[in-house]
Amino acid sequence: MLKMETKKSFISNCSLFLSYVRLLALPSKSRITHLESDILAGVDTKGSSMMQDVSNQILVVDGDVKVTSSFQNLLGQKYKIATASSSIEASLFLEANHNVGVIVAALNLPGVDGIEFLRSLIDSHPAASRILLTNDRTVEVAKRAVNDANVLMYLNKPCTVDEMEAAIRNGLTHNTRLVRERALLEKTLAGTVKILIETLSLFHADAFRKTAVLRQWALQVGKAIGVKRAWELEMAMMFSPLGEALLPKDILSRYRSARSLTDQQREMLSRAPEQTRDLLRNIPQFERIADVLYYANRGYDGSGFPADGPVGKDIPLHSRILKILTDLWYASPDSGLDLAAFEALSINRKQYDPKLLEIVRATLLADELNKSKSVKTVSCHIRALHPGDVLIDDILTDGAHELVLSRGHQLTNTTIKRLWQFDRLSGLRQPIRVRRVEREADSIVA
Repeated sequence: MLKMETKKSFISNCSLFLSYVRLLALPSKSRITHLESDILAGVDTKGSSMMQDVSNQILVVDGDVKVTSSFQNLLGQKYKIATASSSIEASLFLEANHNVGVIVAALNLPGVDGIEFLRSLIDSHPAASRILLTNDRTVEVAKRAVNDANVLMYLNKPCTVDEMEAAIRNGLTHNTRLVRERALLEKTLAGTVKILIETLSLFHADAFRKTAVLRQWALQVGKAIGVKRAWELEMAMMFSPLGEALLPKDILSRYRSARSLTDQQREMLSRAPEQTRDLLRNIPQFERIADVLYYANRGYDGSGFPADGPVGKDIPLHSRILKILTDLWYASPDSGLDLAAFEALSINRKQYDPKLLEIVRATLLADELNKSKSVKTVSCHIRALHPGDVLIDDILTDGAHELVLSRGHQLTNTTIKRLWQFDRLSGLRQPIRVRRVEREADSIVA
């Protein structure tokens, strides 16, 4: 009965997950229309890191000093305006100031076409509103601006102060709406994936045992280095065991214990990263995540899979992070990350990005030190588990010692209820050791 209910939940969550992910590929207006009736009222985006991308910064790019001075003098008191006289100067500003809400560019910039310049910003600054400033009123220019550069609007030279301000106001409103939509979608996606991974872990607990720990580490490291697409790093960490889950358990067991494999088994093992990549590439917006997982076993020195893959900094940043964190997890004791784990990685230090490894070391060891001051180890039975507890031990069935939930997993109310059901039906080994945050009230009582 429990297996049937779990299977239904698995199918339901997979369908929900795929429907939300596909929404990311829809045009902006379609996405919010689909989502409003289902989740808009129930999801709080105030705490989302994406909300930090809402910006009131405006950049005006024009080789004519009179134009840039007009924007600055007439609207500089009301708005945060920066100016640039060329695309090169503008690009340098955008590299240093990624969070720009509106970009106004002239059609004829020194050495480059303004529409081409705006088009080049679609990937690097997708939420920035693009406005074209031109005295060319031909239909051809308007078509190119909309079709090629996806501009929000264009201003005809000369323009009045009211027209300039209206364009900036519309641009800022558009930027805010795009950022909030994206925050809503990414938070919804993250929550759906979390449910999916928890369900998958019931079917293949051994493969997904490290996801909870890797996700937390990845979020800390991503914040420390200022990763621009943090949600992609988080998704890559959560889906990293997918290749293992696709393999038969006997092959995975033989590989981990360094036992001999047949030619057919070795072929299946070597195809796992490619299968994961091909599977995730079918999901809109997951193309980069698919590549991250494909190169996750590629060493910085050119070792590992794939044999003909990139080397050094040509390896995707998220892949280099995943390589370090995964190997750290395997090198860490059951009690958690320690200095010895990093010393173990130093044996094959050439496989890791040296600067990145130092950042990971400084970030995670400092976090472990802070945790040790406020976290206590508790040995308790299933009924005494608390939401927020982190497993020190694997939870195993009482008789066959089969893995139910892996160490490092942070417990939720839902997870604890599932463990109650497992315990009633199959029996679980107890007591279980967990790390528990020591509340202020607990300290006073003690």
